[in-house]
Amino acid sequence: MMSTRTAANIERSNLISVRTMHLFTLCSFAVSGPLLTAFSRQTVYIHDQQFSTLEIGVMLLALVLVIPVIVVLLDQLAARWSRRTNGYGRDVVVTVLFNIFVLSLLRPYVAAEWLVFAGLGGILALSIAVPTAVALTLLYVRTGWMKAWLTFASVGILVFPVMFVWQFQAIVRAERSLEGALAIQNPVPVVMVILDEFTSVTLMDKQMEIDAARFPQFARLAGMSTWYRNMTTNHPRTDVAVPTLLSGVFPTTVRSPLAAEYPGNLLQIIDSTKSYETAVFEPVARLSPEPVKHVRAVQAGVAGRCVELLHTLATVYPRLIFTSDTPIPFPTIPRTWFGVRDVSTQRYIERQQMTEGVFNYPGSEDRRIQLEHFLRCLKGSDRPRFCFLHTVFPHHPWCFMPSGDQYLAETSQWRFPTGATGELGEDWHDDPPIVYRNQQRYRAQAGYLDQFIGKILDRLQEANILDRCLLVVTGDHGVSFRPGHSRRLPDAETLPEILSVPLFIKFPGQSAGEISDRNVESVDVLPTIAEVLGVELPAPVDGSSVLSEPARLRKTLYLDRNTTIIEPNVPQRAAAVKRQAELFGDRQLEQPARESISHPEWLNRPLSDFVIDARPVPFLPLNPLKAGSSWERFEPSQTVACLVMGELKPADLPEAQADLVIAVDGTIVDTGTSYRTDHTNLAFEFLLPESVIKTASNGIELYLVDKSGDQLRLRPLARTVHAVNDY
Repeated sequence: MMSTRTAANIERSNLISVRTMHLFTLCSFAVSGPLLTAFSRQTVYIHDQQFSTLEIGVMLLALVLVIPVIVVLLDQLAARWSRRTNGYGRDVVVTVLFNIFVLSLLRPYVAAEWLVFAGLGGILALSIAVPTAVALTLLYVRTGWMKAWLTFASVGILVFPVMFVWQFQAIVRAERSLEGALAIQNPVPVVMVILDEFTSVTLMDKQMEIDAARFPQFARLAGMSTWYRNMTTNHPRTDVAVPTLLSGVFPTTVRSPLAAEYPGNLLQIIDSTKSYETAVFEPVARLSPEPVKHVRAVQAGVAGRCVELLHTLATVYPRLIFTSDTPIPFPTIPRTWFGVRDVSTQRYIERQQMTEGVFNYPGSEDRRIQLEHFLRCLKGSDRPRFCFLHTVFPHHPWCFMPSGDQYLAETSQWRFPTGATGELGEDWHDDPPIVYRNQQRYRAQAGYLDQFIGKILDRLQEANILDRCLLVVTGDHGVSFRPGHSRRLPDAETLPEILSVPLFIKFPGQSAGEISDRNVESVDVLPTIAEVLGVELPAPVDGSSVLSEPARLRKTLYLDRNTTIIEPNVPQRAAAVKRQAELFGDRQLEQPARESISHPEWLNRPLSDFVIDARPVPFLPLNPLKAGSSWERFEPSQTVACLVMGELKPADLPEAQADLVIAVDGTIVDTGTSYRTDHTNLAFEFLLPESVIKTASNGIELYLVDKSGDQLRLRPLARTVHAVNDY
């Protein structure tokens, strides 16, 4: 007969086993579930890193077994400690796990832009999660149904890793090669350039034609090609819009931007013809059939690769639990997570000299280097060349003046546009002046892009390719600068700017420009190229060649899985062009919009016309040229101190908002108001024209407009006088 002690030991052992299972369950929902879900969504990261089965197995072992075992051991330590404290602290580990789980559930809801901007997202999440976790712990200790629920939910211990393995295999599945070589009837040289986040509205003047005064090279391109003025995107996201352009298929399903997901895309077709020398620049998608050579600065081996993978997941994890405004210093996520492959400096330099192959540069970094490299690929050869460039221009970060001089580090701490909020920094505050200041910087960068278009035409002409080549210049999606609206997600007001993208096609032998208002969409680009080259598409597509009739009767825009049908002539586009003209008038691209200047009547007036108050206002100057960038890749002559930035404390100001004046050599060159960076600080930003900076002899002075007394005064900002190049 079983003794009482033996029965008690068995019961205690059973209780420990059940509690261990419950801790494993909580770990699966609080740790492994969120991480594996996030990991499976980083398809380009998985594609580029080419993880082995062993490396993935080690990661799953760490998440599914090692971490839960550590948690169980900590729980046992808590049990021993509680015996000395009359039971206090016994369930602290369970409470922490419940807290993390609740935080992960709350995060999508408390990350709303107005909460994060006010600094309340993290506080609200914690204020809800902590008492909820305590309550759930009490229910777990005192009731049987909570234990029963965790027992039932223990299936997640296996479901999460099994689902991940299934998704992982779908991502890394073998690319489906095209069967046999495709016959090509007209193997002319092909140059295709996809611009990123560029609305065709920017290029237009009041007459809805190319603004030749501000974009002379685009006007030059239009003079020798067909400008499809009514061209629109099918999706406002790059990782969907670019594959749509290259596949001719509507984005009706969720797919990764990988070649295996888009069989028969343009890059595969060109490769299959075996007729071309190719140079392909893919910073975002991975649609090229050519295997990417994965070069690392250090061959870490399997053990090192496992450590790198686990370290990357550890840096990502806090961001899956906490909102960005939570007062916690998050670790830096490795660049490889975002599809930026780390290579040695020597390999980086060697790659720039290559003119054939596939080049996966970082999307929004080293963009000047990418453009220069692409230009070197435009050359004559025995076989026709296919040169493809997706450039993340004029996409944010806005760092370049029309001349090409750089005033902001691309990898600086200012990753989101100033005055923007949201998880991706794509939502504009309802603060017109700072939104229009961003538009000023965007337009300046578009001016640099115009210069690049001219260099493409010059290179093609020098190589005797221009006349006989097929040249396609288009965009993936547009961008909007409407206060209180999204920069990227369209609504009734922003639709014409986000939907409209440029499309210029210079057909072989074409020399005279035309304007076509035919209804054209992203899906029509591939069938057009195929018809010009005389290649039969290997699979049906949704688009149709611009050379065929009739044109599509309606436009289609996809956002996630939602479809919007639009009139063929984009509604309100003329109104958007008119609004742009009203904002910027005849100003140069680097000059601010009228509505962003607080005192336009003061411009070009000497400071001697105003009363200068000697009381200084303290501020923190920010140096955009040096913040977080690797500047050894740039010549000093390529940088210019045009962006003047700083932060102010509201307590130091006589009014809730700062009204500022900036002067160069004693003359006022700009005036503007501050914007709110978060719930406590104010900041300001002025982009000065290069003509002002390069002719300055003394320096820049900043003043606060003080209206608190009977007389308007200008109060100098502390540390206001700097040598121009110190900014």
